[in-house]
Amino acid sequence: MTTFTKRAATTALALLLASGASAETYRFSSWNAPTEPTTRANDQFVKDLAEATGGALSFEHFTGGAIMPPKSHLQGIGDGIAQIGQTTVGYTPSDLPINASIAGYGFIEPDPIAIGAAYADWTMRDPAAQAEWAGHNVLPLAGFSTPEYSLMCNTDAPITEATQMQGLKVRAYGLIGALVTELGGVPVGMPASEAYQALQTGALDCASLWANWLRDGNLQEVTNYTTLTRWTPAFNSPQMTLNRGWWQGLTNEQRQTIMELAARTQARAHILYAEAANSALDDAKASGQTTEAEPAASLTTAVQAWIDNGVGAMAGIARNTYKIDDPEAVFASFEPYVAKWGALVRAMPDRNDEDALTQLLMDNMFNDLDPAVYGMN
Repeated sequence: MTTFTKRAATTALALLLASGASAETYRFSSWNAPTEPTTRANDQFVKDLAEATGGALSFEHFTGGAIMPPKSHLQGIGDGIAQIGQTTVGYTPSDLPINASIAGYGFIEPDPIAIGAAYADWTMRDPAAQAEWAGHNVLPLAGFSTPEYSLMCNTDAPITEATQMQGLKVRAYGLIGALVTELGGVPVGMPASEAYQALQTGALDCASLWANWLRDGNLQEVTNYTTLTRWTPAFNSPQMTLNRGWWQGLTNEQRQTIMELAARTQARAHILYAEAANSALDDAKASGQTTEAEPAASLTTAVQAWIDNGVGAMAGIARNTYKIDDPEAVFASFEPYVAKWGALVRAMPDRNDEDALTQLLMDNMFNDLDPAVYGMN
């Protein structure tokens, strides 16, 4: 057992004793704040699962990284610190290089519901993607996508022109970080939960995040302007990651129940994200704490040129940074899912209908996953 695992296990045990949780209570770890959309969706999942199983699968839901910091969830869930939790691929890309390599597709298909569903469908089926998760003793289930990313800045003027990006310290990961570099800025990799202090102290000039962080992360208190850049959403992480041994110890009926509730959790997270982003922008503007701005033509043109030129040499990054021998084969495996879900989502009469979206996910993603087979080898 690693030092981290020992420390996390001790923390988890102390929290369980303090909460009065019984020995039969399992642990779900969400590193985001309780008000964040995926956390809220996961919280309802925990409640629905307990009800659907008559209390046989009861979870204590730990939020805000109470038992594990964000970057430790992949290892911690695999080690059994939590039976289910959030794993963010962008925080441990070297551990999940194939899953990390497709992040640029959000620039190609920026619809959050479509790209989030495409990723979930792919990562639960593609042998190479699955093997990465299995190597860490975990199993991915369902997906999500944040809204498109905005640029929230503590600068004296809104960042709308390409030339204004020069030298800016911007919280950004992955290909958004590569884009920031291309535009002359300095990407700074840090969890979203650390952006508030960094903006407050001047360690950051801007944070590239989805708009609900203005309210959910209180960034409206430490920023002056929000530029609606509409950069790729964060989509290439599962809605939930499960400890493989725990999953294999369940009955087929229990696994089927979890998959059905995971589909609804994915639908709910998408809808909550859209609602949160829109209302957070409205609240920030109404409070006068941040001013909304549109990017100028110079900035949008520079970004589009970067996309047209191979999304920041996405294949080269996959080959050189993630050490993938044949990135084109990985991209070719993912692209049919992007096309499939783009068409399905755009055909929906009402994308905010939770029941309809859940059914779409069940019919086209979950129904052909056999609970006696998925994740059992």
